[in-house]
Amino acid sequence: MSDTAILEIVELSDGEIVLRPAEGEGEPLLRIRFSEEAAELLRQSRFEVAQEMIDHAITRSKLWQEESDDQDFPATLH
Repeated sequence: MSDTAILEIVELSDGEIVLRPAEGEGEPLLRIRFSEEAAELLRQSRFEVAQEMIDHAITRSKLWQEESDDQDFPATLH
């Protein structure tokens, strides 16, 4: 049995986009909810924007790195 988690990005029926274990059990690890105004501006690209946000967060997070490096990133991005 592997310790590797398989995650999926899913858009729920209410428009919320979540990152969760592929089994779909339990609380999502991450939730993204766009305001009505943002959702209207993004239209069909809403899911792709959420995917990029999640990808960026994972690749910038030291929690997901095998080896730590000396590069520091700000805790809050604006």
